[in-house]
Amino acid sequence: MPRRKNDTTMSQEQWLLHSIMPSVLERLTSQLETSLNILSKHSKTDSLPLSSAKNESLKGYISLSGPYITKAELSVRLANHQDTQSKTTITPAYPYFLEQIQQGTNYMILAAECIMLSKPSLLTKQTMVELLETVCQYTDRARLAFEYPSESELFPYKVCQPKHFTPPLKEDLVIEFCVQDIYVVCNTYGLKFAAHHNDAQACVTYKDKTAWIIDQSRTQTQSPMLTDLKASLKTIREICQKYRHMLLQTNDA
Repeated sequence: MPRRKNDTTMSQEQWLLHSIMPSVLERLTSQLETSLNILSKHSKTDSLPLSSAKNESLKGYISLSGPYITKAELSVRLANHQDTQSKTTITPAYPYFLEQIQQGTNYMILAAECIMLSKPSLLTKQTMVELLETVCQYTDRARLAFEYPSESELFPYKVCQPKHFTPPLKEDLVIEFCVQDIYVVCNTYGLKFAAHHNDAQACVTYKDKTAWIIDQSRTQTQSPMLTDLKASLKTIREICQKYRHMLLQTNDA
C-alpha cells in the first residue's frame, strides 16, 4: 500500500508538471503581457479630472500615458498663500515622470523574464515551486510600488522642477504628483522662505533653505489604467498561489 501511495503521488506530480504547468506558465506570461500593455505609453491615455473636494484650491485635468503625465491644465489657489489664482500647464515637450509606475513596470518585466528563461520540460517540482514563488514576489513588489512613494520622492526631499510647468512655477509654489493604489495624487504647497513665521503650518528645509508651509492641498483622481492593473496583478498572484499550493500538496497525497 505505501508503494501504491507513493506511485499515486508521483503520478499526480508528473501530471501537474507535464500536463498542467506548461499552460499555467502560458497564462502567467499572457497576464504579465496584459499588465505591461496597460502601462505602455502606447496604450490608451487616461484623461483624469482634478478637483479639490472642499474648496477650489486645485482644479483642472491631467493626461496619464504610461509612466508620464503628458498633459495637464491646472488652476491653483491656496487661500492662505496667494490672493490670485495661478494657472499652469504640462505639455508633451516636458512630461512629468512618475517613477512609481516605472518601478512597477520593471518588476513585471523581471517576472516575465523568469518565465521566459525557464524550460517547462526540464522543471522539477522544486524548481517549479521556486519559479512560482519568484513570480509572485516580483508581482507583490510591483503592487507595492503603486501603494505610495518613498519619502525621498516627495516634497520637501524632492525638488519641484519648474521646467515641467508652463509658465514655470514660482519658487514658493510646489506642485507634485504621485501614485497611491489606483489613484493619481496631486499635492500642492504654498511656501514662505523666512527665518520665522507665525501663521505657518510647518517648517521644512527645502532647497537648502528654511521654508514655512503657509497652505497646502491634496487632491486625488481614480485612474482606469491603474484600476485595471491592480486587477491584473491580483490575477497573477492568485494563479501563482493556487498552483504552488497544488504542487506542495502532492507531498501529502
